[in-house]
Amino acid sequence: MVPMTPAEAAVAREIVRLAQEELRLEGEPPAPDEPLAGRLDSLALLGLVVAVEDRFHVILRDDDAAGARTLADLSRLVATRAPAERLPAVEGAP
Repeated sequence: MVPMTPAEAAVAREIVRLAQEELRLEGEPPAPDEPLAGRLDSLALLGLVVAVEDRFHVILRDDDAAGARTLADLSRLVATRAPAERLPAVEGAP
């Protein structure tokens, strides 16, 4: 697994927060390399994609979502596409 950058890790934390608040995801958050489909059914995945699009002001096409199988994949995709002002602050950054 390729380690996430600090920006990607910040996005991942925000995605987990969205999943917990919007989808009522309980228990331990998924590991960065854990397949999201193993934790969320198709309706919940769709809800997560919509919440991510709204929060980060990105558009995720079907092939984007299909390619983002893990939390790390989704975080990388969002971190590269979202406007800088929509990205969460990186911990430890000035």
